[in-house]
Amino acid sequence: MGVAAVFLYSPAQANPLAYITNQLDDSVSVIDSKTNTVKNTISVLGKPAGVAVSPNGERVYVSTPEANGVAVIDAQKNVVVSTIKLSEGALGITVSPDNQRLYVADWYENTVSVIDTKTLKIIGTIAVEKSPSGLMVSSDNRFLYIANRLSNSISQVNLKTLQTRNVTPVGQHPFGLTLDTKNERLYVANVQSDDVSVLDVQTMHLIATVKVKKMPYTVALAKNDTLLFVTNQEDGNVSVIDTKTLNVISEITVGDKPEGISTHSDDIHVYIANWFDNTVSVIDANTLNVVDTIKTGSGSRAFGQFFSR
Repeated sequence: MGVAAVFLYSPAQANPLAYITNQLDDSVSVIDSKTNTVKNTISVLGKPAGVAVSPNGERVYVSTPEANGVAVIDAQKNVVVSTIKLSEGALGITVSPDNQRLYVADWYENTVSVIDTKTLKIIGTIAVEKSPSGLMVSSDNRFLYIANRLSNSISQVNLKTLQTRNVTPVGQHPFGLTLDTKNERLYVANVQSDDVSVLDVQTMHLIATVKVKKMPYTVALAKNDTLLFVTNQEDGNVSVIDTKTLNVISEITVGDKPEGISTHSDDIHVYIANWFDNTVSVIDANTLNVVDTIKTGSGSRAFGQFFSR
């Protein structure tokens, strides 16, 4: 057991669970963040890749490209209780902050499906640019942001009308993205140009481009949005960007081929799924050191928001 096992928790943050998709094992590892151990392993067929935990923590939605859709996990029972049929292009996935809608990007059809979380029925389809991947909804439920990997752009969609409001060019092959808590900035990892685009959400204009290491995949904020963590798949490390200066202040070695990343509700501990190592690394945002490594399953990806709240 590593240093991370002695975290201090407030009641509001007590022991959130991390749900890590293991694509090559057809499973999801459930990590107890108090002990940093795998407490359950859930069978999920279809090469699970993307993950989104509902805001109330009751459900976990997992995209399953080879099963042509989404698996719905009951977080109390730790079993798949339903599936949603889409297509083999299902990858990026997110849940709205009000827990009413699930959004799933279709890599091949260039669409995002809008799903009612009560009925699990498709209630709308949004046409976007080429190969949509990372998704995120603003905290006020007004806008959906989509990384269009093969169009090198970000779409901003009005969720009242399901119409695209803006399309903004970014770097080459954008994949993962995240919004700050004030809905002021959007950060985008660009896989092929080895950089992060920073957008002003109000205007959807590019503020800056920050160079990182090879093949940045996903991004997450910590310490009250003052630090941005970027997984660099090809270099096996995480770049840390000071969001005030937009300078890289550290590069932290993690496991081989890091992909998914999420921040614990304590806003300090950042968890990274390592695809080739079959592990999750835990970084302390105060010290910028890896404080624990957790063995998971084969092909850990966890693309999306994988923490319960």
